[in-house]
Amino acid sequence: MCDMKVLSTPKLKNELKKTTAKTKKNAEGKDARSRLLHEALRLFAAQGFAKTSTRAIAQAAKVNISAIGYYFGDKQGLYQSAYYEPIANYSPQLVAAQIVDEKASLQQGLQAFFEHMLVPFEQDDEVVGDCVRLYLREMVEPTDLLQTIVEQRIIPLHKALSELITRHLKLKKPDDEVSRLVFAIIAMPAQWIIGHDVVQVISPNLLKQRNAISKAVQSMTRHAVALIEGEIKYRLAKQSS
Repeated sequence: MCDMKVLSTPKLKNELKKTTAKTKKNAEGKDARSRLLHEALRLFAAQGFAKTSTRAIAQAAKVNISAIGYYFGDKQGLYQSAYYEPIANYSPQLVAAQIVDEKASLQQGLQAFFEHMLVPFEQDDEVVGDCVRLYLREMVEPTDLLQTIVEQRIIPLHKALSELITRHLKLKKPDDEVSRLVFAIIAMPAQWIIGHDVVQVISPNLLKQRNAISKAVQSMTRHAVALIEGEIKYRLAKQSS
């Protein structure tokens, strides 16, 4: 009976109301941020950074324009979040460490790379399509973000693959052929991602079949190993000739 009395006190009821209101406000805040991110991705992908206004994004997301400043700082911050968060929200250093792990085999190192590149795209087709269009647009109409992407995202992965291949070829340092191999390996998932719409037209089953991404990772890993093994045979033949 005593517990029932305590639970019914006006003070406790007031505290419960405040907690409920705070929880609701936090949920609404997360929802507003999510809508802003979704509409920003869609509009930036369709129109580009320069032609997309923060007002248009806020209107599409049905939130006050001040929310952009609150959640993302400014337009550049929103653009960066739209570029990274849906698919590319990862640590390049962590992925690079997995690729060059000396305890891992060549196959395991390559698989870590392909999984990093492709697994994030195993989600809603609309989101994937918008992300691909935004990536393409960033290359064609580069913003200040492109240099950061190259320095912080692309170069670490390129160096990691180069180190992995150099070690497997038992070289002291990478040479031009190693660089060519790295670019060829990176091109596999890049074509899959950037050419998503083309793949959908030419070989739709590759995208629609069950475990499509997992199968793509396995195939690309196998093909990359074959490329590297072929390079070893080429070098040995060249030495003996």
